[in-house]
This record gives sequence, C-alpha cells and structure tokens, in this order.
Amino acid sequence: MKAKRNMQCTGQVYAQVLLIIAVLITGTTVNADSSIQKISRSEEMMDTYFTITVYSDKPETAETAIAEAFNKIKKIESELSVYSEDSGLSMLNRRKTLESPSEDLKININRALYYSNLSNGAFDITVQPILDLYDRSFIEKNSAPSGEEINKELKKVDYKRVIIKDKEIKIGDDQSITLGGIAKGYAVEKAVEILRRHNITMALVDASGNMRALGKKPEGVWNVAMEDPRDMKNYITIIPLDNNAVSTSGDYERYFDEKMEYHHIINPKTGYSATELISATIVTDNAFDADALSTAVFVLGKERGMKLIESLPGVEGLIITREREILRSSGLKQINNNK
Repeated sequence: MKAKRNMQCTGQVYAQVLLIIAVLITGTTVNADSSIQKISRSEEMMDTYFTITVYSDKPETAETAIAEAFNKIKKIESELSVYSEDSGLSMLNRRKTLESPSEDLKININRALYYSNLSNGAFDITVQPILDLYDRSFIEKNSAPSGEEINKELKKVDYKRVIIKDKEIKIGDDQSITLGGIAKGYAVEKAVEILRRHNITMALVDASGNMRALGKKPEGVWNVAMEDPRDMKNYITIIPLDNNAVSTSGDYERYFDEKMEYHHIINPKTGYSATELISATIVTDNAFDADALSTAVFVLGKERGMKLIESLPGVEGLIITREREILRSSGLKQINNNK
C-alpha cells in the first residue's frame, strides 16, 4: 500500500515514483504522415505526475480529449484521496459507514478486495493505520514505531471486515483504508476510455510509471525502458506496449525516514516494510489490474509472487530480488527473446 503525502522522497516525484521511465528507446522520429502531430501534456495529480501523449491528425480534438481526461482524473482524485477531508474515502474513514457511495469508490474497493482475496491478503487496503503509525512515529520521535505499537495497529488490518453493498460501504470501527495501491491505475484506465471516445487511436497515459498504451505510435509500438533501480544509468529490459499496460512497485519510491530504511510498501501480515524484493513489474491488458498486482507481487516476494503471475492468464511480470536476481515470467521471456 502507498504511504502518505508527507513522506520522504528520493528525488523529484516525476522521476522516482516507479522504475519505468517514459523514454522511448527509438527516440524522436519524423512521422511518415506529416499531418499527424504529437501532443503531450502533463499535470500533477494524485500525488504524482500524469502525462498524456497523443498522436493525431486532429490536434484540436486531441487537446479537447486530453483536457477532458485530466478533468476526469481530478474528479477521481477528489473522491478517492486519503488526503482530502471532503473525499468519499475520507468520509468513509471517519464515519465507518458511507451511504450512497460514488461509483468510482465502489469500483475501486470492490477490485481491491478481489486482489486481497487473490493474494491472500498481500494486497490489503485496510493497512492505512500502519501507514499512519509510521508517519506519526517519524514525525514525533524521528524513529520507527516499536514492535508493540505495530502489533497493536495490526489488529485493525483485515480486508475481510470491509463490507460493500450497492448503496453502502462499511469498515470496522477501528479501521481506515487507503486506495493508494490501485487508484492511479484506475485513473489511467478512465483517461484512456475518454481518449477512445474522442476517436483517439494512438496515445500513452503515464502516471509516473503506471502506463497504458492506446494503440501504437506512428512508427510502431511504445518501447518502454525499465531502469535498473540501483543503477539509473542502465536499463534492464525494454517492454513493448500496444493496447496494454505496465506498472512497477519498488522499494526506492518513498520512505518514512531520511536514511531510507523504512519504505512505503508495507506487508499487511507483519506491519513492516516488505524487504524480499527491490521491484516488481506487471504487464497486462489494463493499468487498473497492473497497479494492484505490482503491489501484491512485491509483498508476496520472489517465489509466491512469480507463482501468482504465472497463474493469471494475460499477465506477465519481472521481479528483482534484494540479491539483484532478475526473474522474468515465461511470456515476458518470449517477448524479450524476440526483440
């Protein structure tokens, strides 16, 4: 699960949120069809940067579509943000019962619970009390919470206590939830839906590494380079995107402490930062699922994480362990071998 806004960061948000960089290895090219223009816009939302790139022979339509997509992302942020007191999510956390929740909130919680069940709790949106505990502890004491404090908050973490109905959502009286591990992927998918409605056929939506391609570029697929998280001058592999998505979760994204010893991806079973992996990357057909799965796999670790990836049709992945071992799923090996 993603931690709170005031955490320590390892650099500019745009550069450090995820392993994947939106740099196309093919570089800048001249389109064979000179009528097709590249339009790219970026805005800061949902505690990160969203960049929407469109290729179109109708630039005015593209600008309209991009503006509408950003407006939708803003709407999603206003409903799903844990930082805004007026969001539906924050109201649920305060009241513990929320009547007539928005569709955005219901869809995200429903999908989050699906991945909680699928991962046997490795993905758990009720981990927010643990994130709050670490946040308070480092602000007030400049140190990690004690084991006793963590164990006390762990009693609140249980996704099975979240009850969602058509017109009502309930959480435990001592619980609070976060959608930081899934909402950005949802926003990316909604942005793509809007672009498609405007008949855009070539686009890339990038939420600082959580990427979704709509079709190809004029010169071919979107070739996305994955940086080595311990050596940013090198890249590990190239992932071609064509109507699919990629997302990475890594231990280098954000930290509670200045020494960068306690990172933000918490294992809901232990209450401590997950430490077996450096990063977990998921490639699948949509950003919504890729976002949640990359977090779940990161927490599950090398063996259980890869087992989950291989069990899911249409899902590929790449895992990097603390020992710098790189593991690719069977389908990703084939893609790389064909490059």
